[in-house]
Amino acid sequence: MNHVKLFLFSLCIAASYYALTISAIGIAAAGKIFWWFYPSENFHLYHISQNFVGIGIAALIPAYVVFCYEPRRLWTSVTIVILSSILFQGNINYMPFDPMGLVRFFTTTFIYGDIGSVGVALEIVLMPILWLLTLYYANSGLRMCTGEGLIFKETFMQT
Repeated sequence: MNHVKLFLFSLCIAASYYALTISAIGIAAAGKIFWWFYPSENFHLYHISQNFVGIGIAALIPAYVVFCYEPRRLWTSVTIVILSSILFQGNINYMPFDPMGLVRFFTTTFIYGDIGSVGVALEIVLMPILWLLTLYYANSGLRMCTGEGLIFKETFMQT
């Protein structure tokens, strides 16, 4: 039963991560993240940096929720979150839980996509992992200095 709860928890977080990344990509496409700066040259770099900031902020929320609420199986949970989000991204014009969404995601981004779509795909996959590593090591540093951390001490310091 715990595995079913973990899967459902991760699936709910993946649906919110999907919605956040879609909105971040849309806001970046509209040019509204760095609204005060609009370069005439290097527009692609400007657009990639907007996607990086938007998806980075969108990836912080699921990483923090997984880190706080599922500390014992956080890597399993974040893997389910990323794979489910990729599944939702690949099934934008299809049924939501079609397994071919994983294949469609990688085909449209890595085979038929340009460098921008490859960058967005790598950001969607890697940013939650990077945020989770950041939170994990920040928590380790806090625990070493004070004996306490962001989560309960008993979680990682069991004898």
